Amino acid sequence: RPGPAACAQQAREAAGPRGGGAPRAMFGKSKKQDEEPEWDPNFEPVMKLILGKKGIKTKSASEVGRKKVDYFRGKDFKKFVLDNPNLIKKKCSAAVNAALGPNAELESDKDVERIGDELIARNFCFKAVYKPINPTKSDSGETKTKKWPDRVARTPNQKFDCEGFYVITYQGGSGMQHFMLGLIIAGVLLACMFPVWPMWAKVGIWYLSVIFLSLYFGVLILRMVIFTMFWIIGFDFWIFPNINDEYCGFLDSFQPLYSWDKRKDDALMLLVRFGSLAITAMAVKQIAETHSLDDVKDFVANSYIDVLDWGVDKLMFLPGSDKQALPSLEELKNQTADDNESNDTLRVQDLIDEEDDDDDSDTAAESSD
Repeated sequence: RPGPAACAQQAREAAGPRGGGAPRAMFGKSKKQDEEPEWDPNFEPVMKLILGKKGIKTKSASEVGRKKVDYFRGKDFKKFVLDNPNLIKKKCSAAVNAALGPNAELESDKDVERIGDELIARNFCFKAVYKPINPTKSDSGETKTKKWPDRVARTPNQKFDCEGFYVITYQGGSGMQHFMLGLIIAGVLLACMFPVWPMWAKVGIWYLSVIFLSLYFGVLILRMVIFTMFWIIGFDFWIFPNINDEYCGFLDSFQPLYSWDKRKDDALMLLVRFGSLAITAMAVKQIAETHSLDDVKDFVANSYIDVLDWGVDKLMFLPGSDKQALPSLEELKNQTADDNESNDTLRVQDLIDEEDDDDDSDTAAESSD
């Protein structure tokens, strides 16, 4: 049994330096709270794999009472795991062994659910349900669920289900986020400094903007024309059906390339379609009689060139530009006419003054005689 001196020494060692024990514990705790969450190293490769370029599809939604979040569907997770068992075992062997045991095979929905439960338990994701603002109920009294909900809420039941939706809480490394933030800040600063850009950069941005808008509106017009043609004969055919979907990412907006559905119209809609076909045929016939395809090409080309020249002229004559605005030909003609008129007026006035002087001289001579 230690003596009093030994007990006092142990107490001093446990307390640390005088006056510093409590603050050190307090600051140590706050430092740990400020650190980024430590993800389970065994299951982190699973999240990196399913969220990678060749992983499952994710979309954004508004979580009730919180900010915008990204989520994935349980059915997509199940399909990815069961379609790529060898890839999962190769890159996520530690996770498979921890969830299913050694030498396990990914063959059933139960295996997928066990891996999903482990991801939820380690806070990589959580289960959510569709939470519309104005719910629409089906004939059976159940709330209709969207294929990709735009508003979700956390559910008390956090058991993995292949038919559920799962909000991603895994953030991964922050290096790419910091890089993207730096690019955004640099882009904002460059936009604010646009007035001092060199002229070649301003003209280049204008040309790129016109080309981008031309391609975008050209695609929209083309897809509308093609849709109308197929709609008349009874089909819904869209090129880039997701191009204007606000919930799709940049690459997802161009997938799939097209969509094809056969319409199921009633007699009235069939009549409307045939009427539209007749009107379209008559309009094409009338336009073909007065205009040719070459005329349309010339009109589009000239209009495009006029838009480009108009933008360049506006940029050239901005305040602070090195190039000064030159007078137009009409202004030069008017200025020349004004100058000639002024010269003629001055010449006539000189002649009148000379005649007055001559008259005064003659009058003076007669008076002297």
